[in-house]
Amino acid sequence: MKKRIICHIGIVASIVIVCAAGRPRAQSIFGLNFIGEHRYRGNARHRSLAFSTLAVPDSASAITPNTASLADLKQVTFSIYEVLGLSRISRGGNVVNQNRFQLPTVMIAVPIGRGFVCGVGYRTRFESKGDFAFRREFEGDPTPYEIYKRRSSLFTAPLVLTWKFKELLRVGGELQIERGSIRDQVTIDFEAEGYMPSTSIQNRIFSGTSWGMYLLITPVSRLSIGAGFDDRISYDVDQELRFSYEEFNSVSVDEFTLPPAFSIGVAAGITERWWMSSTFWSREAPEPRCFEELSGSLGREWMIAFGIERRGSPTGGFFSRRPLRFGYYQNRWHLEFPSGKGIFSRFITFGTGFPMPGGPGTLDFSIEFGQIGSIDDNGIDEQVVRCGLGLNVSEVWSRRRGSRR
Repeated sequence: MKKRIICHIGIVASIVIVCAAGRPRAQSIFGLNFIGEHRYRGNARHRSLAFSTLAVPDSASAITPNTASLADLKQVTFSIYEVLGLSRISRGGNVVNQNRFQLPTVMIAVPIGRGFVCGVGYRTRFESKGDFAFRREFEGDPTPYEIYKRRSSLFTAPLVLTWKFKELLRVGGELQIERGSIRDQVTIDFEAEGYMPSTSIQNRIFSGTSWGMYLLITPVSRLSIGAGFDDRISYDVDQELRFSYEEFNSVSVDEFTLPPAFSIGVAAGITERWWMSSTFWSREAPEPRCFEELSGSLGREWMIAFGIERRGSPTGGFFSRRPLRFGYYQNRWHLEFPSGKGIFSRFITFGTGFPMPGGPGTLDFSIEFGQIGSIDDNGIDEQVVRCGLGLNVSEVWSRRRGSRR
């Protein structure tokens, strides 16, 4: 009985039904399944270079794909990054438009001397949000309609320590405090009198810890190599099922594990101003524990990215002093829909940046155009535009000396 009610939360209801009759406020429509849409790390600069920047040193921001890059910061640095996404979802002759804000990524880094920098922050790993309704037609019965709501966010609060050895080597480590929740709610109601609505709620609370190690090596001038490893995340999951009929309610404890992830990247300067970068990231398919409805529908996730940056000149006109950034990335999701058919994201990106007036810091912009899924492979596609804004501010902190009298 419980499985029959919970099946409304499954992958078919989340994807097909939305396009048939809904107007969701969500992340990617495919993100309404499993643990949500993956949020790759980095700020507006890294996003405008299509996340190809694992090996790109960054001395201006505390939000980077490579933790080791924080070792280049010479001042206390605060960074925040926000994204607005717009999309158009198509399935057959049905089209739905949606927009959404992501939760901002925040990070602060503090140099503590002898080449060491520490940091702490917040970033979302996976996220989804949806609200939609649809009608079901049953011959001879009153017409029911279903209201579906989903709120999902898995996030991490990293505690970071990095170290720099001359210009050759930077090393970074993270202790990641993992938290989050996924809440799915389905309400079945009738317009006809004499019928009571029925509601089912599945609420899962995730908690755990993990760690990561990152390297950034500069063997020669204008060449750098980056590498990263994130250990598996073993979540403890507290699950609660609640129904209109309380005798079906239940509470249980389970586990869910995301396998380890690794990444490698390279960046090379063609000239002092023109740089090329590339990154590859991968994680094996997780077991569908806690998501049994997706058994056979989860695969290895990977992302490959390429970027080109013309760095700003300290002299010259307005456009000469502005950086120009371009990139392309392709991402294969963990989720497969239908089973055996991978979901791919393909995006082109570009952006620029400006120095902060009156002090050290930068203001960066990024724009992405792309598609998630395809009609031929997945029966649905999503045309997406994302605009990002990143702010980095720095300040020298010094110890005050006591005054003599």
